[in-house]
Amino acid sequence: MAHSDNVSSLRMAFLIAFLLIISIASNAFAQTPRSGQLDELKQLSIEELADTDVTSANRRIERLADVAAAITVITGEDLRRMGVTNLAQALRLAGHLHVSQISGPQYGIAARGFAISTANKMLVLIDGRTVYSPVFAGVFWETQDVVIPDVDRIEVTRGPGGAVWGANAVNGVINVITKRATETKGTLVNVSVGSSVLGPYMVRHGGRLGSAGAYRAYVKVRFEDSHQLLTGADAFDDFDFGQAGFRAESDPSRRSQIVVQGDMYTGTTGLSSTAEANLSGGNLLGRWTVAGASHVTNIQVYFDHTYRRVPAQYRGVLTTFDVDAQHHWNAGRHNIVFGTGYRRYDGDDLGDGPGFFFEPRERTSDRVNIVGQDEIRVARGVFVTVGSKFERNEFTGFEIQPTIRARWSAPHRSVWGAVSRAMRVPTRFDTDLRFRFPGSTTALLLTGSPTFESETVIAYEAGYRHQIQERVSVDIATYVNRYDDLRTQEFRPGQPITLMNMMNALTRGVETTVSAQLLPRWQVHVSHAYNWKELTFDPGSNDPTHGTSEGNDPRNIFKLRSYTTVSNRIEADGFFRYVASLPQPAVDAYTELDLRFGYRIRPGWDLSLIGTNLLHDRHLEFRAGTAPETYERAIALRSVWRF
Repeated sequence: MAHSDNVSSLRMAFLIAFLLIISIASNAFAQTPRSGQLDELKQLSIEELADTDVTSANRRIERLADVAAAITVITGEDLRRMGVTNLAQALRLAGHLHVSQISGPQYGIAARGFAISTANKMLVLIDGRTVYSPVFAGVFWETQDVVIPDVDRIEVTRGPGGAVWGANAVNGVINVITKRATETKGTLVNVSVGSSVLGPYMVRHGGRLGSAGAYRAYVKVRFEDSHQLLTGADAFDDFDFGQAGFRAESDPSRRSQIVVQGDMYTGTTGLSSTAEANLSGGNLLGRWTVAGASHVTNIQVYFDHTYRRVPAQYRGVLTTFDVDAQHHWNAGRHNIVFGTGYRRYDGDDLGDGPGFFFEPRERTSDRVNIVGQDEIRVARGVFVTVGSKFERNEFTGFEIQPTIRARWSAPHRSVWGAVSRAMRVPTRFDTDLRFRFPGSTTALLLTGSPTFESETVIAYEAGYRHQIQERVSVDIATYVNRYDDLRTQEFRPGQPITLMNMMNALTRGVETTVSAQLLPRWQVHVSHAYNWKELTFDPGSNDPTHGTSEGNDPRNIFKLRSYTTVSNRIEADGFFRYVASLPQPAVDAYTELDLRFGYRIRPGWDLSLIGTNLLHDRHLEFRAGTAPETYERAIALRSVWRF
């Protein structure tokens, strides 16, 4: 009852604050804006969006309009306008991604299907550092707490990216790229309070390093209340998290540039009324870049350490060391990228309880790769790209992930097609996991398999882009994907259930995006994704689940983003989404609406009133386990100072 009273009091306070903002804003229409104020609020035009530089598709800089792949860019301005607080929430804005909140701060994020709780077919990078787990596969989103105002853009490439990024980029690549330190000088203070979240409370400061370059450093904390189970009971999944980090770099005008950056974090997430999981970790990354008239060389090294403890269940420690070297050479008709890399995982995974464990408990993995790709201009406006990544991993040995892409470009339009192969490398979950019968200390209910193979896809893609005058753009992508050796749970009488590769899949889909400048101060982005899937099994398969978790995807996803600059001081933005029903475990289709009302009190000081999930008191997004959680309507007030 006390918690309910507190929420009611908070909502009343936000209502009063909202009325106060409206009162202040009503006077703003009559005020003359200061010089440059409108420019600070300006959204990129439709034409400028098409000219945005991206790097994820081919690991080199190219215009978004010229990429022979399905790609969406979420800009830093998009994140600010929608009041985004965390990275998983930011990815909801990507038109064709299926983003489901699973449990508290944990999310499942997938493209083109296979939206299991770990979403193990999407590779995720933050400034070139992979955050994909080699133990469970997928991403632990609750620990990827980037500073949202420091994000320059998020590039989401849908479709295989294994030819340039390697293993696990089966259905796409999410690449989070933060701003240069030279772009974040001064001090930023963010304070947020809400009906279910406190924070992030954040301070970031940046400045010059003499004449050599620039730096920034930050510290942030956030606190999230627990949610409710579908039954209405408390889920006890409250989340507390703190993080600090820095970035230092040489001046971007120099021919040779150095970047050094790092982060450290610690947090807890509730499990029950008496237990909580502990999370901590840190990373350090260095990058050296040398650019010439027709070539660029990058050498990147990073170290990453994570710790995760679930009482009486699991304790995992993972240390990652990675070094990557790449050279880009523009040689007339040829645009060549080649390089090599090495990665080492040192893991210690203790099954600390009566349930599951890993055998062996410790594992060291060494992986090496070579990549080569050439975009060839074969005629005016016609380009063909061929390339592959060659990798060796500890589970399946030598793997090849080739691609061939073709593109025809003319002013304001382009057509492209591609055929690619990509694969998901087995993880310790697939090979080393052991799960005991309840109440037994020796008898196994489920086991991984040392012969587990890589899951593979052959993808056929085509796309069309057209910019209609300067106010409307259309982007259409279609695909047919054939998957082999997908994970199954095979049952044999008298034996433990064994994880094997006896399932296959065929998917087809169409993804459409329309962006329009309806009025000089009103911009909208509409997207729709259609996905069809059929699962088949090899002869002799006896999977009691019938692959239901791998086939639990919505048939349709529809999203609409709207940005309105009401005046030089006032912004009104909205985000509507529809997600079709999930077949099994069944989840009803749902629609939701987020709104933001922003007011610029003065240059450098912004106030926002943000409402999320406004159409329902609470709704269900995914079923994982026997106690699915629901997510409630929430209101937050945020103040951001820049000085």
